[in-house]
Amino acid sequence: MRHATTSRPRGFTGLSVFLKRLSVTVICLLVLANISALGQSGRKQKKPTPEPPVQGVNQPPPETKTEPAPETPPEKPKEKGPSILVATEMPEIGIPLVFTQIAREGCMRELRQVRTLDIREARDINRGEAINTAKKEDNIYVVWMELRADQFSSGGFDLRYTIFEPKTAKVAGTGSGYPVASNSRLPEPPLGASYIERRIELAARDVARQVMKRLHLGNP
Repeated sequence: MRHATTSRPRGFTGLSVFLKRLSVTVICLLVLANISALGQSGRKQKKPTPEPPVQGVNQPPPETKTEPAPETPPEKPKEKGPSILVATEMPEIGIPLVFTQIAREGCMRELRQVRTLDIREARDINRGEAINTAKKEDNIYVVWMELRADQFSSGGFDLRYTIFEPKTAKVAGTGSGYPVASNSRLPEPPLGASYIERRIELAARDVARQVMKRLHLGNP
């Protein structure tokens, strides 16, 4: 007795084959899509080009880098010159004390034209006191002046000076001041001053110029 063989209908078989092929195709597409996505993620994306600014619309100012201003070194203070003590001896009998005061003031007024100098004043000191003062100081020159009557001079007086160096009190220079003006002509004395007082002042100014020259302090 023959066994009956069961057979699937052709339509069902074809559908099964179609579904299998479709499944394989979908899987392949998914795999390809995955590979493409991975490749795209590994690439560098190009930066979008900036669009030109819209005309007529206020645009924010561009960022500018501000560099700090260079630091300027502080100015060095000007070096001060030496100190000068202007002193006068007690005048002789018959010479008013105001004459030696005028001599000191005229000398100091001329020395102060050099602004780096420290000018000081002393009065009625003798030669020994002037020497001791110079020895006690480290940076003070003593300019000691003597006012003497001199009938043979054109002004009727002689204004002598001596420069003592600091520490050692060595004599740095001696001489006499002359009543000369810058224009080689004596100006008229100021109101309230006698002609002799004006000449003493000019002589004292000449002493100051000689002192600056001897100490190499330059012209005022």
